[in-house]
Amino acid sequence: NESIDHYSKSQVYTMTSNKQLLTTITLLLSIGSCQLNVAQAFLPSWLPGVVPTSPDLNRYTTEVTSSTFECRLNIGLPGQGAVFPINDFQFRLCKGAGTDEERVALPGADGPRPHLSSGPHRISTITEGSFISMEGAQSVPLVRGSWELIWRADSLCGFLICGFNLERDVRRNAHGAVLPRGNIYITFPVWSKNGLEDQQAIQKNMQQKYKQFENEVEDQLKKYNQENNLLKKAMHFRNAVQADVDKDNVKAYLREDVPRKEDVMEVGPCLQLVKTGTIWAKTGSFNGDRNTLLGSAVISSNGGVPV
Repeated sequence: NESIDHYSKSQVYTMTSNKQLLTTITLLLSIGSCQLNVAQAFLPSWLPGVVPTSPDLNRYTTEVTSSTFECRLNIGLPGQGAVFPINDFQFRLCKGAGTDEERVALPGADGPRPHLSSGPHRISTITEGSFISMEGAQSVPLVRGSWELIWRADSLCGFLICGFNLERDVRRNAHGAVLPRGNIYITFPVWSKNGLEDQQAIQKNMQQKYKQFENEVEDQLKKYNQENNLLKKAMHFRNAVQADVDKDNVKAYLREDVPRKEDVMEVGPCLQLVKTGTIWAKTGSFNGDRNTLLGSAVISSNGGVPV
């Protein structure tokens, strides 16, 4: 019994060490990636190797142009008071920028990396969004709309950013969430169709492997508890430790940002748009000043067709 206990403790120590090593490596890679991104942010975009633009950006921009979306804007954050919806906001992505006075500034085209942007294009509002307050139906006039598509060369996905201006604060009641006046932005992730299919297949395979190792841990621990032979007991414990390490290794490859099929919709022959985006406001310039998350936007139809 003492020998098996000693063996078990050594295996637990080995399992813990492996987990700590994996965590350390992941942390170092994350720090290194962050340092690289921060360093690149201060380099001129024309220097070799500095965040190149996707060669498909113009083609993707053409596919998105003329899309007509109907959205529900959920103002407020879960756990921070009541969230109120602004319904039936419908707009079209048009071609052409117009003048600077006719549009809001955009984080790509008017930020530190304009070469990653499709350039600004106009948004035509078809129906203003509205909500119900104690005074009845209230409209939300979002004006000076503009949009852009941002896509890096080494990324499987980009971002559709829609900007608007709101001339007054909008709230449903005195103590509820507020949509502040000023420039408001809505961001939707966009994936290439082939890239998303590849990532979904990889994630499905990783999830299956994770479940397989999880079941193996439970099975080996069950056999460990039922076994009376010390050598076989040690073998089952070792197998459980190894399966647990393998499970953690697979977990490092599981990504939460890969959308499911039901989370996206087609906006062209090569693009899949994530139907849920974020609503945010910008304080200061686009060179690193603070963003404020205001809520979420959900697309309910595309070109009048429910999605």
